[in-house]
Amino acid sequence: METIRAFIAIDIGDGIRQRLDELQRKLKKTHAQVRWVKPTNMHLTLAFLGEIDSERIAPLETALVDVLRRTESFELKVEGTGFFGKPSRPRVIWAGIAECPPLLDAHKRTVQAVEAAGIELDGKPFSPHLTLGRVKGQGHTESLMQKVETYKAVELGQTSVQSVELIQSTLTPRGAEYKTFKRVPLS
Repeated sequence: METIRAFIAIDIGDGIRQRLDELQRKLKKTHAQVRWVKPTNMHLTLAFLGEIDSERIAPLETALVDVLRRTESFELKVEGTGFFGKPSRPRVIWAGIAECPPLLDAHKRTVQAVEAAGIELDGKPFSPHLTLGRVKGQGHTESLMQKVETYKAVELGQTSVQSVELIQSTLTPRGAEYKTFKRVPLS
């Protein structure tokens, strides 16, 4: 049986991508060993599905349309920087998402659709963020963490969320490549 690596996400728009690209350029000056996410690949993940049977895609698309058609479009504000891991050993550098009840509702509905399609999730709590990069070594992490601290309150823009996307992720030697299977408009 064929499997597909997939996730469900929100497109953050080109304006925010441009600001995140500028932020990454500033963080790169630390020379820390980070694999930076290409701005074109930046998105807000609502649910990471991992490897799923390809036969689950159609039921998932139907379930997403069913639960998200009652979800209204909303504004999303990107602000601040942070990290996952310990300050001495950060794993992921991220940009934050301001508190947004409609986003939490969209996430809850997305999880309902995934479960309705018979797909199991990893059970991790939802932590809305935009991954800027993954730390690959410990060289220069102190200067990187100082820069992350410098931008912890930076405002990176606002975007209008009009849809949710089901995306296929293909891992290549050049990094992940994404293809949108289905774009589900919000009301």
